[in-house]
Amino acid sequence: MKVRYYIFISAAVLLSGCNDFLDKVPDNRTELDNAKTISELLVSAYPNRAYVEFCEAMSDNAEDKGVAIQSDRAVEESFKWKDVSYTLQDSPTGYWSSCYEAIAAANHALEALDKLGGMDTQAQRGEALVARAYCHFMLVNIFAQHYDPATADKDLGVPYVTEPETVVLKDYKRESVAKVYELIEQDLKEGLSLIQDHTYTVPKYHFTKAAAHAFASRFYLYKGNWDKVIEHANAVFGTGDVASQLRDWITHGQLSTSVREKEYTSAEQPSILLLASSLTKIARYQEFYRYGFNSSLESKLFRSAKVNAIGLPWAYVLEKWQADKGDPITMLKWKEYFQQIGINATTGYLYAMIPILTKDEVLLNRIEAYAMKKRYTEALADINAFYSKRTLSYDVSKNVKAEDITKFYADYTPLTPFYEMDTEQAAFVQCAVELRRVEFVMEGMRWFDVKRFGIEIVHYPYGMPSQKDVLVKRDLRRAVQVPSDAIAYGLTPNPR
Repeated sequence: MKVRYYIFISAAVLLSGCNDFLDKVPDNRTELDNAKTISELLVSAYPNRAYVEFCEAMSDNAEDKGVAIQSDRAVEESFKWKDVSYTLQDSPTGYWSSCYEAIAAANHALEALDKLGGMDTQAQRGEALVARAYCHFMLVNIFAQHYDPATADKDLGVPYVTEPETVVLKDYKRESVAKVYELIEQDLKEGLSLIQDHTYTVPKYHFTKAAAHAFASRFYLYKGNWDKVIEHANAVFGTGDVASQLRDWITHGQLSTSVREKEYTSAEQPSILLLASSLTKIARYQEFYRYGFNSSLESKLFRSAKVNAIGLPWAYVLEKWQADKGDPITMLKWKEYFQQIGINATTGYLYAMIPILTKDEVLLNRIEAYAMKKRYTEALADINAFYSKRTLSYDVSKNVKAEDITKFYADYTPLTPFYEMDTEQAAFVQCAVELRRVEFVMEGMRWFDVKRFGIEIVHYPYGMPSQKDVLVKRDLRRAVQVPSDAIAYGLTPNPR
């Protein structure tokens, strides 16, 4: 059933009057009459809000610490797997809105490109299509159940918007998850073939060829197309040495606090493929929330005697701030950027740079795909390359072997994706999943593995494990509820 819902137009626009809005182009700085101005519009084709806080809080990377220095309703409600009532930055509603605003920018660019024609605009078309695909991909993986070919044609997805907004209220419907994936793949394949890196002044803020291949490796990983994952991952790494292209945590961990904080999300970091500037509070408050990463999780993932299959201590650096107030732990992944609302103002907006795609993730994607193809020698090469940049006292004589992986992960909680795995495959996949967990702690990425592998999570109030709440496989709450405004305008809500 079709519904009426405004996705792109903000409340401020609605209050300013429909006619005024419809008389203006979407980017009122200039007319969209050449490749340069369209490129300027495409700067807005990326989400400017972050999923980090609410996704991390929903995962098993968060526990109730009992007390907090800073409160946040979206984090608390996400931890409890409630429908989040907070609607501003760092909330599901905020991220939903920013994705559809980015999609609208991409669609306006595509419309302008259709009118211009000509081969000299193919690069802009490619960026717009891949950016549109990425936004829909993130939306469907947050606000729907994970892709499963057995149910994807029945599971509610999200509206896939391919036309510019020209009216205040327009009919939209939620496509199935299968249909959304089909349309994502269509946009991704066409867009990737058109992207031209030389058109970008600062490539790390745009979908370059490498970034688009990285996105494709994640897309096909979620879909279970292992050959495609390997193909696109290989395109990212080329024929060069893999380890030298990864983030070097051994060197990074030795930097001073202020430098480490800045360098983690620097556009100069070779392992980063795509960065997004996001309106978010994470750089200032993330470690101070009541519901989040704590000493118990730090010990389990980073400090216990059994933290990895290579048997060496991690090079990751975690620090405690004001340890007597709510067990705050940080990895200094976020550098705060403050934008004043006026020249002499003391208030303003908090921003942080978010690494959307990295070579480190691509490597872990390829390890999974190699495992599923039973190409264990190549999977081991990637695993050891990863360890070489993330463990202390590493040397090649300590490289892990297939039997090390199988033995180490034998007693881990089984993963239950939509496809079958034998014992050895499962061990290698489990390795990739656990390496991804520690690599992206405090970045929200763990939630997507929780969904696609049906990982069962237990959350409970501080000190009261008997009051536990269990998130089971295919739990309806794994699909974050769509915004209340969307439901009010008729969009079908996720079942509860």
